[in-house]
Amino acid sequence: MRHAAVATAVSALLVTACGGAGRHPVDALRACVAERVPASAVAHVVTSTEGGVTTLIYSSPRGEQTTVSVFRSAGDASAALEAEARIGDAHDRRAGNVLYDGGGAVAAAVARCAG
Repeated sequence: MRHAAVATAVSALLVTACGGAGRHPVDALRACVAERVPASAVAHVVTSTEGGVTTLIYSSPRGEQTTVSVFRSAGDASAALEAEARIGDAHDRRAGNVLYDGGGAVAAAVARCAG
C-alpha cells in the first residue's frame, strides 16, 4: 500500500512539474492507468515515439486494444484530432494533450488520468 501512495505522489509531482493539467508525461500517465486498471485486464503494452508523439497500445487478453497518443501540447492533440476529422477518421477522444480510442477499463482510466 505504501508503494501505491509513493507512486501516486511521484506521478502528481511529474504532472505538476511538466505543466500541470495541460500536459501529461507518458510515465505519469502510464502509472496512473496502471493504478486504476486490474493487471489481469492488460496482456501487454507496446510503446513507440515518433515526431514527439508517444503512442501506447494497451492489448487485453481477449485481443481488444486501446490506443493512447500523448502529444507535446493540448494544441497539438487538438490539431491531430481536426486532421483526423478532415479525412473521415475522427473516432478518437481528447483529454488535454492525449488522444485515445477504444473502450473498457483502460479508456476509462486514460480519461480520468488525462482529464
